[in-house]
Amino acid sequence: MTDPTDRLSLYRRFRPQRFGEIVGQDLLVATLRRAVAGGKLTHAYLLSGQRGVGKTSVARILARAVNCLALEDGEPCNRCESCHRILAGQSLDVVEIDGASNRGVDQIRRLREEVAYVPAGSRRKVYIIDEVHMLTGEAFNALLKTLEEPPPHILFVFATTEPHKVPATVISRCQAFEFQPIGESAIARVLHTIAQAEGIALAPTAADLIARRSRGALRDALVVLDQLGHTGEVTEEAVVELLGLPPLSMLDGFLDALVGRNADEALSMVADLSARGRDLALFLEEAASRARDRIITGEPPLIPIAQRLIELRGEMGRAFSRRLHVEMAIVALCGPPQNRKPPASSVQSEVDVLPLATPHGAARGTNKQRIEKAAPASEERQTQEGAAWPAMLAAVFAERVSVAAFLYPAEATWADGLLTIRLPADCGYHFESLRDPAVHGYVETVAHRFFDPLLTVHLSWAGETQKLTLEEGARILAEALEGTILREGDNGNR
Repeated sequence: MTDPTDRLSLYRRFRPQRFGEIVGQDLLVATLRRAVAGGKLTHAYLLSGQRGVGKTSVARILARAVNCLALEDGEPCNRCESCHRILAGQSLDVVEIDGASNRGVDQIRRLREEVAYVPAGSRRKVYIIDEVHMLTGEAFNALLKTLEEPPPHILFVFATTEPHKVPATVISRCQAFEFQPIGESAIARVLHTIAQAEGIALAPTAADLIARRSRGALRDALVVLDQLGHTGEVTEEAVVELLGLPPLSMLDGFLDALVGRNADEALSMVADLSARGRDLALFLEEAASRARDRIITGEPPLIPIAQRLIELRGEMGRAFSRRLHVEMAIVALCGPPQNRKPPASSVQSEVDVLPLATPHGAARGTNKQRIEKAAPASEERQTQEGAAWPAMLAAVFAERVSVAAFLYPAEATWADGLLTIRLPADCGYHFESLRDPAVHGYVETVAHRFFDPLLTVHLSWAGETQKLTLEEGARILAEALEGTILREGDNGNR
């Protein structure tokens, strides 16, 4: 028959059962062991710290230790009848309460009534309240009286990840212990030990990466090991794929692009990550970490870039558009893109192409020219247009960086005095921002400096509009000229 424990996750099967098995909290557990051994326990403890560092495990060990019938230097024996009952979850004297789902004053009032009863076969009745900060203000007030004058047989153990939300009046009546994040080396050692016990092939680089990404939470590291342990050897590549981490080559390429002020390359990477649904905040963390490694090995030009990446990661929580926030930061670091050569737009296939930028004061094309099917653009026109759009982006960047960030993904086409700025399908926010009358007016003002003759600027978005037809182009030009479109058969007497 299959052992039921075999179906448990790794972090549950290898949960510490004694104080000496707790990882990374040596001073804290030593203090509790001495208190248990000397019989000097107080009536309430507050255990705080991030998730996955052993708060609940310590609370359960403490519950067994205070009731153990064969205490071993402050450690529970885990063999006596009391320890067996508590380990099996059958003891009536150890009660675990989830503060998130039992947060009301009525639940705490029932608890106050229960604490008056003596333990049913144990020395002390232990109440473990997890996520205690989730209790309501009324519930804390109801609990306060019991904390002030507790019965001698009661022990409260509160656990929380947010101690600042626990009222000061409650904290002052508890002995508070703050759990520290577990060191990466300690987590890696535990991973190797458990992998060996489970027959899992774990590469050292994979263990180090899991330890680093767990951010001090041993439980999180064990969850990752549990997920990958069923697929064969746990390699660094497997960890990267599972956690969605960017490969090292991409991180180095991104950092090299920032050092070389190559906005095109950096922006291309961000666009690729966004298209694949990757977490940009995670990418920034990994990029900053990689920059740190390269700085230590002797690359000082990366110091200001690493500092900016760290700042940028901290700003991501407040960013309404993470991609836009990162893109603007890249443009600010590197300047506007230089090599964006927009492909021929559908506008050019349907709208007549007029001669490009004539010198100021020279004769401009007459408005009597008919709009016919376009002829291919001349090589000179393509060269001029290819230079005008990047020059305009550079000018906008020098004046208003935010508008430049909206414009840089766009393709621009100029024909018959109409400058069409077309944004890709994934740039809806850019499009809406550019449609703002003040922003649109500013773009049109700058465009007049680089495109001549220019009648108007038309904004389009691939996610909303199809290609601009001949009639639509004519209508936009007519509106700009405050004129009327004459159709074949009209007598023109209007």
